[in-house]
Amino acid sequence: MMPLCHQLLQLAERARFLDDFLRESEKCIQENFDIACLRFLPNAVKSEGAHFPMAHTEKIPDGPLHMTLTEDHGLSPFLLQQAADMTGRIAKVLHRNLSTHEHMRMYKTVFETTGTGTIIIEEDMTITCANARFQEMTGYSREEIHGRKKWSEFIVPEDRDRMQQYHYGRRQPGNKVPTEYECRITDRHGRIMDIYMKVGVIAGTRRSIASFLDITTRKQAEDALRQRESQLNAILENFEGFIFIYTRDLRIRYMNRLLVERTGMDATGILCEDALPGIASLFTPGIRERVFSGETLRMEVQCTRTLQWFYAVNSPVFDSKGFVDCIQVMLIDITKRKEEETILKEREASLQKENILLRSGLRDRYKFGKIIGKSPKMQDVYDLIMKAAASSANVIILGESGTGKELVAQAIHDLSDRRDKAFVVVNCGAIPENLMESEFFGHVKGAFTGAVSDKKGYMDMADGGTLFLDEIGELPLSLQVKLLRAIEGGGYTPVGASMRKDSNIRILAATNRDLRDHVRKNLMREDFFYRIHIIPILLPPLRKRREDIPLLVDHFVKAFDPSGHIPPIPARIIDVFTSHNWPGNIRELQNTVHRYLTLEQIDLPGSTQPSALSGENSPATGTVPMDLRQAMDNYEREILIRTLKEHQWHKGRAAEALGIHRKTLFTKLRQHGLS
Repeated sequence: MMPLCHQLLQLAERARFLDDFLRESEKCIQENFDIACLRFLPNAVKSEGAHFPMAHTEKIPDGPLHMTLTEDHGLSPFLLQQAADMTGRIAKVLHRNLSTHEHMRMYKTVFETTGTGTIIIEEDMTITCANARFQEMTGYSREEIHGRKKWSEFIVPEDRDRMQQYHYGRRQPGNKVPTEYECRITDRHGRIMDIYMKVGVIAGTRRSIASFLDITTRKQAEDALRQRESQLNAILENFEGFIFIYTRDLRIRYMNRLLVERTGMDATGILCEDALPGIASLFTPGIRERVFSGETLRMEVQCTRTLQWFYAVNSPVFDSKGFVDCIQVMLIDITKRKEEETILKEREASLQKENILLRSGLRDRYKFGKIIGKSPKMQDVYDLIMKAAASSANVIILGESGTGKELVAQAIHDLSDRRDKAFVVVNCGAIPENLMESEFFGHVKGAFTGAVSDKKGYMDMADGGTLFLDEIGELPLSLQVKLLRAIEGGGYTPVGASMRKDSNIRILAATNRDLRDHVRKNLMREDFFYRIHIIPILLPPLRKRREDIPLLVDHFVKAFDPSGHIPPIPARIIDVFTSHNWPGNIRELQNTVHRYLTLEQIDLPGSTQPSALSGENSPATGTVPMDLRQAMDNYEREILIRTLKEHQWHKGRAAEALGIHRKTLFTKLRQHGLS
């Protein structure tokens, strides 16, 4: 059908022709007839006078018509019939003219209210007519457009060549130029619009008529949709797992790239159970019913064919009307995690079992590593040792001299994750103050007189392991500062060196002093105290766990004679040991037992002379011969023990009382087995 605007132009041409015809017809009628004597009536109306049928009036209103002459002017019937026919023709043209005018008014209304921008374009691209919508789209008035603007001026430069080719091409015979397409135009403010246009040439002219629909919003929405689709596709295709979508009739609608590669085919349209065997548990009626009702389900499933474990997310996919159309399933391989979980659960069960056995065994056992004792106080100590071993925090072991602080430190190290690294024991009270820094941090060759080679310090030797600081209360303040910095990760510098070193150590400290009192007296830095005083373990003195004394005596006897030739110590001797207060604690008990086994006598503080034992209660029958050297050694040993007892086993003060150097005292103690 010809566009309305094309018909408008043709009607305008016909109207101009009709006007000329009517003017000539009116002149002819006035020259031949007295118009007042003529009447034009429908055939259905009867009248007097001669009747002349009017040709061409069949289709006009009330037609057909006839002409009646009321007076006789002497004109021949032939001429009157011609006049009737001519008048009928005029009536037909008049009727058609009136219809054309109505159509033109209607077409103009359509042209203005069509809802799209519409223009008429001349062959040279000049716009000769533009409706209100086009003016609104471009921002130009009718006066600014009609005959002043060319269609090409509104087209963006990127589309201008194409539009010009279409404009001139459609005026060529046999052209294949499209009549509908998209392009972009600009308004007077430079805003770019995407438009969908329809163009056609007006029949019988070189003009064309074009209508425009602004699709900018739609194009933006399409671009946004394409971008979202691209992003979604990128996510789906690069997702490190499997994704598929299936319909209500259990047929695959979509599979991502990884799943296609895994199955070896694109199973779109195939039943789920055929495309993805082994995971039928995902497609049970209960699951499908819940997801199709809008619920998202998360679960773990195992493929019965490959035995792989997957974490599955079943999500509803909604259509444009808000109804669930299909189900999307995301599968993430968690086989490795499940295996690790199984191993961890088995290990946890095993550890719990071992822990139960260990704790129940500790209540009944009399020994923890090299520590002897089954009293309640020692059971508490064992629990603290286990907790300290499971931690990486620093530990302070408190207790009187001779209570076994080093054994506790060794037990913590042996049970910790540092057990395969070094356990370095440092007696802080045995190191001269002027050598402290060199002993702890090492030195390089030439750092001081006598430094003939590089030497590692305790920090180096204990790297990765445990550093046990016995008698930590003897550390001078100057060393506490540097040791604190090393413990807190600040590193240290060997004596004479310029490069900083780091050491990964755990500090276990021990003391028989009141360190809080040291802090109050400014003998220990408060920050150093809190750094080492994280997990305190208090060892009870032997007098507060007398029930452990028989076990300790038996242990020392077996250690003295591994062959087992020495008979058990009599009960009355055990009673003497149990009733004694043992100010020197376990170390004193050990020395007393060894003295008894060697000299056949018990020498306890408070007695004026050694108590000799003989007869059946002696460890051996008869008199044991002794030469002068052995007698002198025994006497020296007794003096050392007595002096140490008088000074609560403080080796520094004992050496000063004996008038010997501290190193000499340590040497003699090792010789007599008292170290």
